[in-house]
Amino acid sequence: MNIWLIQTGEPLPIRVSIRKMRTALLADKLLERGHNILWWGSAFEHQRKIAISESDRNFHMSERYTIRVLRGSGYRRNISLSRYIDHQIVALKFKTQSKKFPQPDIIVASMPDHLLAYEAARYARKNGIPFLVDVRDLWPDIFLARFKSMGLYGMGKLVLALDFARLSFLLKNAESLVAVCKSYLNWGLDKAGRAENSFDRVFYLGYQNSNFRSNARASEILDVPAWLKGREDQKLFVFIGTFGISYDLELIVEAAKRFQKTGKSDIYFILAGTGEKSDIISKKSVGLHNVMLLGWIGQKEISTLLRSSYAGLLSYVKGAPQGLPNKPFEYLSAGLPLINSLEGEMADLIDQHRLGFNYFPGDLEGFSSCIERITADANLHDHMSRNALAFFQKYGDADKIYDEYARHIECLVEHKRHANIEVRD
Repeated sequence: MNIWLIQTGEPLPIRVSIRKMRTALLADKLLERGHNILWWGSAFEHQRKIAISESDRNFHMSERYTIRVLRGSGYRRNISLSRYIDHQIVALKFKTQSKKFPQPDIIVASMPDHLLAYEAARYARKNGIPFLVDVRDLWPDIFLARFKSMGLYGMGKLVLALDFARLSFLLKNAESLVAVCKSYLNWGLDKAGRAENSFDRVFYLGYQNSNFRSNARASEILDVPAWLKGREDQKLFVFIGTFGISYDLELIVEAAKRFQKTGKSDIYFILAGTGEKSDIISKKSVGLHNVMLLGWIGQKEISTLLRSSYAGLLSYVKGAPQGLPNKPFEYLSAGLPLINSLEGEMADLIDQHRLGFNYFPGDLEGFSSCIERITADANLHDHMSRNALAFFQKYGDADKIYDEYARHIECLVEHKRHANIEVRD
């Protein structure tokens, strides 16, 4: 089959050092199963806020795998008018350029962003092509929430009326809704105005299994990087990701300040990433000897850091629009217990499977208490670490998740073909 993947928010796997995420992992599985892939993406990398191409172009990954990037205007902030304009440009370019390519057998469109997914839905409907929507975030609800926080809810509904109409269209025209968690699937079904059917599925984001050992320490790893040397006897609490407004990194720094004052030298925080909060976090970390800011690191460094860490931090602000993001699966793959402020499904899974501790968003006392509890009891930590690995192997292994996802796509196309044959007969 010829399959179009529509996704603009992931780092494109055009370099070996890039950590493959959902669409890239799905593409690999589809290629393994003999299909041809055309991935429509953006020439602007969301995570690092940099252009990877100054023009629309193709990256030929292999004979059967092409990534086509469309150049927008770029942006600096995740929630901003400039980002909306960038996505609108990319969507309109897709609308024009898609007509010049051979038609696919199916389109798999990630949502967000809803603008590009909308144009993909229009193309699919016009040409009678099976259309699958992968719900990964609740757009444009996230923008409406920003209006509401400013006391402008009514204005927000008016400004975003066309966007909600686009969302409704693209979801109603999807033969299959896939989502990263059950609450997101329910959200999509509600917006589509229909009940769940046999082609609506939840596929967790997962993580590519690297066969980590939960008790591996920096001293056991060959070629220990300079920034890890001397940390062998410390318990490393790690955050890896974008320094965006959804993450309460300030809380981590405040807790580090508290532990430094009380002489807790065995507790150490490592924050790896970059983003719009980078300068703020850097300034707040001045004078702290138990905080390290690594900046953006590649997959090799991420793997080393995970193997050397004690627990993974899911530090989100209150109301953060997250279901089950990438981060917990990344941490769980290394057997790291979770210190979590996400509410809903994530908190429930942590409690149910004893994967770590939950605290309320913004609660410094609660966060600090979680750190103290897990460092004070080695047996408890080891138990949670084993639970983390077991949970990952059952629910989070990307190899299993995306093989099943690829089969789901094949089944949808086959079902649609049979349905068309019956209609013609």
